[in-house]
Amino acid sequence: MKAERLTRKTYLKKNSVRPDGEITLYDLTESQAAAPEIVALHKIKHAAEVDLATLPDRFETQTDILSWCAALMAQSPTALSLWNDAQTEGWSVGIGDLHSSGFHLDIPKKQIVLDHFALTPSALGRSAYFRNTVLVTFIRALRDIWHESRFTPFENEYGPEDALMLERVRAADCDTVTILAGWELRAAGYAEGWRHLIGSAEGDMALVFTKFLERDPASLFDGSALTYAFRQWYADESRVDGCDHEALEALDDALLDADGRQPFGDKKLESELLEALSVLPDGTCYLAGLGERICHDPFFAGLRDEINQTHLFQLMYDMEVTMVNNVPFRDKGLAGKFFPQGEGQI
Repeated sequence: MKAERLTRKTYLKKNSVRPDGEITLYDLTESQAAAPEIVALHKIKHAAEVDLATLPDRFETQTDILSWCAALMAQSPTALSLWNDAQTEGWSVGIGDLHSSGFHLDIPKKQIVLDHFALTPSALGRSAYFRNTVLVTFIRALRDIWHESRFTPFENEYGPEDALMLERVRAADCDTVTILAGWELRAAGYAEGWRHLIGSAEGDMALVFTKFLERDPASLFDGSALTYAFRQWYADESRVDGCDHEALEALDDALLDADGRQPFGDKKLESELLEALSVLPDGTCYLAGLGERICHDPFFAGLRDEINQTHLFQLMYDMEVTMVNNVPFRDKGLAGKFFPQGEGQI
């Protein structure tokens, strides 16, 4: 029986470092001890028609922040569809202190926690940067939930190398779809969100996206502009290496929890699955026909970071050995002879 993934956590590309030790909390900061207020998505009101120019950004409660996000996402067909999909699945959302992380998914409870960056709702609302960061992160989290509800954990069906590749595609898609939603908000009149994306860690993706839209406006409808934005995700080695690091940590946890059993699948990775990860709510598959290239092109499939390479090789080694009293054995029977039952744990 394969284990189900219990949580999923995504970090921002640029983490702000918080000082250790005692911190004096002023009215701008939220108490770290405060538990997030979890609200079901279906209880958050979002108007279908709203004047974005007069949309309030003065927040008194966490629910005010979430209602502001909902009102904006209602103006993006992509974001609204992702919202409705998560709402149908019974997801809830809250805002808490994740130590400058992006978002955290509690999968069994179906809860999203967004980071408030230790700011009170009123302080967060006064900062265009932080309130738009919450909005963009929320959209990215909803896309991640879309993946979670349609695909089993990759390590349950595929080996570590294939699972690593699939996690890359999933992460790249979440950022790509967020770019699309930001562009739709710009078209609806909320240019501030698009300017935020341009200045964010995914700004290069947003610029490539607009570059190809300027050359060929129809590329918005056939998905080709998104294809180039997706490809740009791989051009930033820090993005790829960070995704690989988190995926390898998750694979390590799966191996550790397996108690000597084989936690990974042996299914052959088909290019169709890679393409299926890019299906948009309207049915457009912007990676159609590119799955085979992603599987074999070193630009998409190469593992360049030496630390991640070592981590993967160690993971593959641990899969093939039996550890007894911290002694590795290639053969489980031989391990039992050296450490009979009762003298060690196999």
